[in-house]
Amino acid sequence: MIENNYFIISTNCERQEKCVYNNEREIPVVVTIKNISSKGFYIPLKFIEKTGPGVELIDRRTKKSMPLRPNIANWDLKKEMTYIPVNGSVSFKWAILDAEISSFIVAGSVDVVAVFSVLTNVYDSERTNVGEFISSTKLIITGENLDEDKH
Repeated sequence: MIENNYFIISTNCERQEKCVYNNEREIPVVVTIKNISSKGFYIPLKFIEKTGPGVELIDRRTKKSMPLRPNIANWDLKKEMTYIPVNGSVSFKWAILDAEISSFIVAGSVDVVAVFSVLTNVYDSERTNVGEFISSTKLIITGENLDEDKH
């Protein structure tokens, strides 16, 4: 892979840079892919939305980590391209499930870093594949007074 001069990703929880977990069934996350290139390009956004980003949860206290499984998606979705203009961005929703975060609850609290990655091929304005690129970002998930019996 060559250096990614095409896009960066960012994540947030309800427009906050930190997520607060309160025993809900899922933690809603918005993943944004921003064009940092001097040209517009295409990506297979529908495929990315279906498979989801790569996510690894890391406990900030114990350093225990767990990669989350991606979803299976139809390969035909890779043909559905979304154009991202210069300085433009696209976003999609993702969720970290209660079952995925619950093993990180210790003494009623959770303090996790979720490392999100998007690995995708980028296509130029003629839809020619210019290569595969990756971008990663981190999102902190915390929670206090959690009911461990619910999990």
